[in-house]
Amino acid sequence: MRLPEVIATLDLQRGPALALVVALGLALAARALRRPLPVGLAGGVAVLVGWWLTFGLLTASPRQLPERLPLLLLMLLLATLILLPLALRWRRLAPVAALLGALAAGWWMAGAPLVRADLQRAAPVLLAVASATLLLALRMAPRWSFLAAAASLLAGLLLVPLPGPPPVLGAVLVAAALGAAWVPARGEAAPAVAALPLAGAIIGLAALPVIARGVPADWAVAAAPLCAVLLGIPLGGWLAGRSGAALGAILAGGGCAFFAFLIR
Repeated sequence: MRLPEVIATLDLQRGPALALVVALGLALAARALRRPLPVGLAGGVAVLVGWWLTFGLLTASPRQLPERLPLLLLMLLLATLILLPLALRWRRLAPVAALLGALAAGWWMAGAPLVRADLQRAAPVLLAVASATLLLALRMAPRWSFLAAAASLLAGLLLVPLPGPPPVLGAVLVAAALGAAWVPARGEAAPAVAALPLAGAIIGLAALPVIARGVPADWAVAAAPLCAVLLGIPLGGWLAGRSGAALGAILAGGGCAFFAFLIR
């Protein structure tokens, strides 16, 4: 049986399953070749494949909400492939490159405004998505931080469901982050740039409920991945080391998701 026929038999779970297979495949290939690979880049490729399979398309208008996510990820992957070598060669360019990538993510999720009036109306979404993407990309350590962020977001999307595919898209994120966590470590001079694809995917999906509906529970769901990474991991690590960091991520991210469930 050929690979497309095997994928077709995976039914509804084929997107997350394929994302996990792709991420693990990249990890194993990198280990076999003894070539380190950025976690964000490997996870981003896996998410793109899983989302593409879930939607059945890659192109869409930026005026559509869920359908704009695959192109967001493709844009961030291409930007990373261009900016990362430059940032590694000239380290002073790394912060600028990370900021440009985050702004591009915010611009696309804001509807890709091209005229001044549209840009002014979309500015809050643009700045919020860009800031959150940059913050998450800057805090990519430890290597499982993206898995904590993706799992927290998925918990929120399951507890406060939004009509459409967001829960399945969240499952793709978790599967990709899980597989990408096994890629060989790499001492990056520009870790935030390398992390942009996976960070942008998590924040882009987290922003969907806020943009589409915007009730308080949606804001709590969107905050879950940031709470896990920016609050839970550093605070838990400071109190109880590595095990405390993992517990802190669970409590902070899961707490946000549960709070969203209570106020939904």
